[in-house]
Amino acid sequence: MSVDQAIPELGNIYPPERLLTKPAQFIPYESDALTAYRVHPQAVVIAESQDEVVETVRLCTKYHLPFVARGSGTSLSGGSLPVKDGIVIALNRLNRILRIDPEQRIAVVEPGVANLEVSKAASSYGLYYAPDPSSQPICTIGGNLAFNSGGAHCLKYGMTSNHILGIKAVLPDGEIVHLGGDSLESVGPDLVGLYTGSEGLFGIALEITLRLLPKAEAYHTVLASYESLEAAGDVVSQVIAAGLLPAAMEIMDRLAIEAAEVAVDANYPPDAAVVLIVEMDGEANQAQGEFSRLMDVIEHSGAQEIRIAAGDADRQMIWKGRKSAFSAVGRLSPDYLVQDGVVPRGKLGAALAEIDQLSSAYNLRVANVFHAGDGNLHPLILYNGRESDELERAEELAGKILDMCIRYGGSITGEHGVGVEKRDYLPLMFAPRDIETFRDIHNAIDPGDISNPGKLFPEDEKSSGRNGHRERPWEKEKAIQELRSQILNADHVLPVGGSTKPALSTPEDGCAVLDLSRISGMIEYEPEEFTFTALAGTPISQVEAILQENGQYLPFDPPLVERGATLGGTVAAGLSGAGRYRFGGVRDFLLGVRYLNAKGQIVHGGGKVVKNAAGFDLPKLMVGSLGSLGVLVELTFKVLPQPEMRTTLRLEYPDLAATLNAQTKLFTSPLNIEAVDIETMDDSVVLWVRLAGLEEGMPAGVSRFQELMGGGEELKSEAEAQFWRNTREMTWVPEGWQLVKIPLTPRHIHTLDKALVSSYDAQSIKRRYSCGGQQAWVALNAPLPALNNILSERELSGLVLYGPSGLRTLGVLPGSTFRKRIKVALDPDGRFVEL
Repeated sequence: MSVDQAIPELGNIYPPERLLTKPAQFIPYESDALTAYRVHPQAVVIAESQDEVVETVRLCTKYHLPFVARGSGTSLSGGSLPVKDGIVIALNRLNRILRIDPEQRIAVVEPGVANLEVSKAASSYGLYYAPDPSSQPICTIGGNLAFNSGGAHCLKYGMTSNHILGIKAVLPDGEIVHLGGDSLESVGPDLVGLYTGSEGLFGIALEITLRLLPKAEAYHTVLASYESLEAAGDVVSQVIAAGLLPAAMEIMDRLAIEAAEVAVDANYPPDAAVVLIVEMDGEANQAQGEFSRLMDVIEHSGAQEIRIAAGDADRQMIWKGRKSAFSAVGRLSPDYLVQDGVVPRGKLGAALAEIDQLSSAYNLRVANVFHAGDGNLHPLILYNGRESDELERAEELAGKILDMCIRYGGSITGEHGVGVEKRDYLPLMFAPRDIETFRDIHNAIDPGDISNPGKLFPEDEKSSGRNGHRERPWEKEKAIQELRSQILNADHVLPVGGSTKPALSTPEDGCAVLDLSRISGMIEYEPEEFTFTALAGTPISQVEAILQENGQYLPFDPPLVERGATLGGTVAAGLSGAGRYRFGGVRDFLLGVRYLNAKGQIVHGGGKVVKNAAGFDLPKLMVGSLGSLGVLVELTFKVLPQPEMRTTLRLEYPDLAATLNAQTKLFTSPLNIEAVDIETMDDSVVLWVRLAGLEEGMPAGVSRFQELMGGGEELKSEAEAQFWRNTREMTWVPEGWQLVKIPLTPRHIHTLDKALVSSYDAQSIKRRYSCGGQQAWVALNAPLPALNNILSERELSGLVLYGPSGLRTLGVLPGSTFRKRIKVALDPDGRFVEL
């Protein structure tokens, strides 16, 4: 490494005013929002174009010069802390919103775009960007992606990873890769999911494709005060038990309230010990009905004072107080640390009581602000850095809180990332083998360790974890031992579950079948936590029956359930049904995995709480991996409350163009649309739309739909349910035909359909366009090469579910070189099947 050689060459890329080399110029960059850590870099470059970033990274590769990408510096984990012997690449001026596409509901942005600016730009189309960190006005999308940021509304809408569709990135060795795309669906391992939350260790994202959502038609926000944190926590449990899904549930204690009042005069109840903020949103009639049920809970909860936001200004002030809490605490103390652990919702009361005890024991004040809906704690530990031992005591107290979170079955970080601050606590969550797997992936992407080095990975990886790698009883069972033996003794292995997708589960000659149906059953189910854990061979039909007893369901609408589809097979194939339109696909509900690696060892990724940003996202990587990276044995999912009522509207059109135009009207509709499906007939095309919500709000929703669309025949009860069962069970596919899933966007449908019709005889092809035009199902009674050519010409991908063995994917899979690096890292001997 030669910084002296590199800096003159940096001068060929950047003018003097954007190449900072003097110590005084480094002061704004020497730390991020975690100011307890400070480091002077060797230089700072202020990039204004993607080409400059690529040139800089390639120069760093040439001289083995460490670099740190930095946005607004709002990281609270030391994630953008400079490296002493490296450079900082500042990205704030890469702040262009390149494209807003309301038809496809996406935005394409550069990494320096501020989070809130996306929603402002999309607002005129009736759309917005859902993730809303407290630093929303200034934090950047690139930083949000790096640390998988969350916000107050994660319970209902998910984290950043649930809203990233595509990434153009420069890897640490200077290679440019394109991961994902414009569609909500994909084929192959979820590389976008792996990249998101990688904390800058995989290079720099240059362009990011974001999923946009329709703006809610109505918001109903209530603030209630309570005499204790425990009392407020009990109300959170009562709200969940009532089957409600609030957009947000937040709690602040007296110290946090005091800080917010001083900072922004939020007008919270005077002398309140604790305030609980709950917000319902959505279509007007449905949101009003849900809010009425919420108020029944609040009014019987023993609240000392209840305030309902009278209008948007009142609502904004409530949220301004909550979102200002972090910065406002700076008015009460010269220094503070912000923690970011997660506990199961049911453990909130015990966790807060323990934090209170720790505060007393360490003689340090702690202000509690947290996302109560998902158990994400944000204790702010106040200290005076000028006192000789207060920083040390504050850090020790912070460590005790993280230790507690793991003890309760949670995570060391819900949305801030590991960074520098929490890296030595990673072994509390993960076994040495898990962390070794993280390192193998990292080494494959950044063999020189120059991209944001010193973050995430602990210095001592031999510490004993308490939760992450505790041996499960099933690990000793005969079936698991046999699977391990098969992996080690066969040249090639193919995991098979329910055999509902023959093209994916039929082995080629010389390939050993791993029968996962032998490992089946529910391991844990916590209805109040919205989570369950089950073995990979568990039939989804069994899971759905158990969930239904508790009024919950899998919102991604898994296909082929009645035919015997298993959890593991559904994840490995990355399959979701028409119902993924509203809340997301299988990738968005998978929280944790345990799988057998190429050495027959158990590897664990993710966790068992609904919010977790610790380590690389192995669960998402396994979605769509088709058994090519490991053998899934245990899966943890998030679930949601079952809608009280569903109804479906049928509209028939003369051709596909008219149907697509009609579908476009739905994309910014505030209606509670759960599923959208287009069925092509011999002489017409039918648009099917499913609405879901409270029974009392459904008639108004149907009327509004019919007014918007100019009609619509309504299906109810068993007829409605049977239609969607037939759709997800693929009963429309004739026996013996081939079936291919094709991720796409509404814009691709017309040209794809035209090519299909012109290439195949009308009697040998059937097509359905599902999930609002996000995936096509094509059934063929003809050879597949012509379809492969059609997809390749349009740079689309296909997954073959029914068809000849050995032909699993068609067309072009994005991120091929990146995927190959991961494959070599996790399966160096090629023991698992290829895509």
